Amino acid sequence: MEPRRAGDVPLMHLQARGGDWLTRARLDTLPPTLIFHARDKLTATLCRGGFRLLGALADHAAASGWGVEVVPYSAEGAALAVAQGAHLHVFMEDRPRYAPNAFHSVPGYLRGYWYFDEIGSRNNSSHRLRVFDERLVADRFAQKFHARLAEQFIGANFSKFPQAERGADLPAGCLALFAQDFKPPRFHRHYLTVPELVETAIATKGARALCIKPHPNNTPEELEWLRARHNPAAGVYVTDASIHDLLTACACVLTVTSAVGFEAFLHRKPVVLAGQTDFGQNAVTLTDPSRLAEAITAAMSRDWPHEKFLTWFLRQNCIEDHPRALPIVLERIRAKGFRIGPDAGFY
Repeated sequence: MEPRRAGDVPLMHLQARGGDWLTRARLDTLPPTLIFHARDKLTATLCRGGFRLLGALADHAAASGWGVEVVPYSAEGAALAVAQGAHLHVFMEDRPRYAPNAFHSVPGYLRGYWYFDEIGSRNNSSHRLRVFDERLVADRFAQKFHARLAEQFIGANFSKFPQAERGADLPAGCLALFAQDFKPPRFHRHYLTVPELVETAIATKGARALCIKPHPNNTPEELEWLRARHNPAAGVYVTDASIHDLLTACACVLTVTSAVGFEAFLHRKPVVLAGQTDFGQNAVTLTDPSRLAEAITAAMSRDWPHEKFLTWFLRQNCIEDHPRALPIVLERIRAKGFRIGPDAGFY
């Protein structure tokens, strides 16, 4: 079967099941089935064909005689799926779980690239465990790939969340700190909390200005706490400027685990993280707040291979959201022990 092209009518129209559909008895009697587990927003997009890669996978499974179902994600449903052991389950949720019959698939840090991973997504993906060797990435290809991404995201002022218009007046050479949810995460490690990173950055910034950008998902209480740190006289600015203005102006990026740390590589900026990520191979990760100044110096002292890292991360670990990437997904599925449709019988 050839993967469908963008704009083709899908072979099947996915319909979401209700929350009570997934039972042990049903799983025991189903023929081989590809089951997507997703919350409402992702379910709606998946069912209308908005995810081209997963749509191509669903089409391929249906054409090969498999059933295809979409069910609401829940921890209980995921546990039932892996305990039952049959079928192939795709969890579209940032909750790690290894199982012989499961993959994890969610959008990546840059639109157009997805996870399709055996262990988890983002901080818990297998990407975190892989060794990046810049010598194995072709320089010319990486330069062209980086330039294309920079035009797509920086040139269009595009990010995961809507951004302010470009042109903010920001101090050149500043430290740019990007906040996020203050609550400790459930499924990965933060070595500093957001307030600890903010307070430590204010105390150790030296002569550099510090620009702090709140996150769109910060609560009103978190926003109030952040805005109370705004003190231009001391060189501390709390701003809603576009992340691309901030990344252009800054000398170094500080964040706990925010995806903007990854976007900073588009701007070729050094990054200090204060938590566990799957892109820490191209940054300095701080575990001791008393050493933030040293971490900033270390990050700014190194010539980071940003172009090659982005190429390696997106092209060799993530999967492009396009039907042409379906063979990569099928290869991972075969390596897992599942055969959907005819293949060579080996991998």
